[in-house]
Amino acid sequence: MSRVLLLPLALLLLWAQAEALICRVCKFKVGAMCFRSEQPCRANPDEYCDTTKAYLGQLPLFSKFGCSRRREHCNVTEKKDDIFEISYNRTCCETDLCNAAGPGPQVAGLLLLPGLGALLGWGLLR
Repeated sequence: MSRVLLLPLALLLLWAQAEALICRVCKFKVGAMCFRSEQPCRANPDEYCDTTKAYLGQLPLFSKFGCSRRREHCNVTEKKDDIFEISYNRTCCETDLCNAAGPGPQVAGLLLLPGLGALLGWGLLR
């Protein structure tokens, strides 16, 4: 009898796992270069794929993406730093691997690194 109950339970678990939303994950990305990449995450039923991009005025600084629970922060731009005018634009999506488009030119990331380093150094010296 227990085998008869275990088979439907196992099939139900496999189906639930197959239906989970899959999101790309990168903890810190500059240009097209991800410096802290991880395996894609499987979102829980109440989670979404998200992408957060940080801007200095109109200049893109860095981005990050993964699984997120906070639907109220989706499609919102927040200004967190009044001194440097850094804003964070967060978008969410609900299809597999929908967050953070594929790689672009590698050179853009390399050109932003010295500027980002100078900005951070200047901020530390103040």
